[in-house]
Amino acid sequence: MKRISILLFLIGLGVTIAGVAWIGADSIFKSVFSIGLNHLLLLTLWQIFVIALLSTAWRSICPELGLLRLFWARTLREAAATCLPFSQIGGILLGVRAVCFKEYRFIDNPENLSIAQGISSNIVDVTTETLGQALFTLIGIFIFVSGGYHINLQEINIFGNYVNLKWIIFIGSIFLAAALVPLIWTQRQGCIIFQKIFRWLSAHIAQQWSGKLAANADLLQKSLDQIWSRPQRVIRSCLIHFLCWVMSALGTWACYIFLGAHINILEAITIEALVCVTLSIGFLIPASIGIQEGAYVILGTIFGIDPHLSFGLSILRRARDIIIGVPALAIWQVTEIRYLHKYRQNK
Repeated sequence: MKRISILLFLIGLGVTIAGVAWIGADSIFKSVFSIGLNHLLLLTLWQIFVIALLSTAWRSICPELGLLRLFWARTLREAAATCLPFSQIGGILLGVRAVCFKEYRFIDNPENLSIAQGISSNIVDVTTETLGQALFTLIGIFIFVSGGYHINLQEINIFGNYVNLKWIIFIGSIFLAAALVPLIWTQRQGCIIFQKIFRWLSAHIAQQWSGKLAANADLLQKSLDQIWSRPQRVIRSCLIHFLCWVMSALGTWACYIFLGAHINILEAITIEALVCVTLSIGFLIPASIGIQEGAYVILGTIFGIDPHLSFGLSILRRARDIIIGVPALAIWQVTEIRYLHKYRQNK
């Protein structure tokens, strides 16, 4: 799996470099530097606000975990997915670690916090985020079709065959919707699945750990059942996540305006929704390298936006993520080092 991720990352990086060469590095970086530091900081602050709102969506399903803990966990989850050579799955794993960590200095550390709570809250939060994304995508596709923009879709060459982009968007939407069914079913009826997984792990590790694994399988299912037993909280989380997707689209609209593009808010929502569909297809590619750039360039062209502006938007989005993510990851590393040092001293 690690080798596949590295290979996908290198392919995506190659696509990005080829895109820069094709569009023209001078025009891309000229547009990027034209917005100024003030506008970049404004986009960064907007993204921090969106992350805070995402934290409230997470808190809606698990209020006992605390908003500050979940804000930090969400920030780390985003940082790992956007700044490190991890797929989205790697970001989720770091989010679990951040939720379960009990040695924070400025965040309350409840004694009864369990690993099962950390895992289950992450799983359900990802599920409600995907549900919110599905609604956001449907609205984007509706605007796309009702506005007649689909007429401008082009055909691209894939392994010698020309495929219209509308089929890629359609397949991505189906993939996103189909992924929700097993995701929710596993959480609601997944006790047997979890038990089989933990039973397999128990047979391949030391005997003294097997009992703990079996107990954790039951605790995880119990924790998931507790969250899903409060549907009003789940619905609230979905609605907040949907609002966050809209807020992200507003950030995209503002970035295009700063770059000098002529685009309205509904068009920005459509572009962001269809980019989300594309990123859903390539979720295994670390940091969506190449996929993000290509999606913005192709979709921006449909709406009459110059490719160098769309490519510049993708670069600014990555710059914004780095401004937020790198300090967060550095703080996390310091925190983990302190924890290991303290653990070794006590041992």
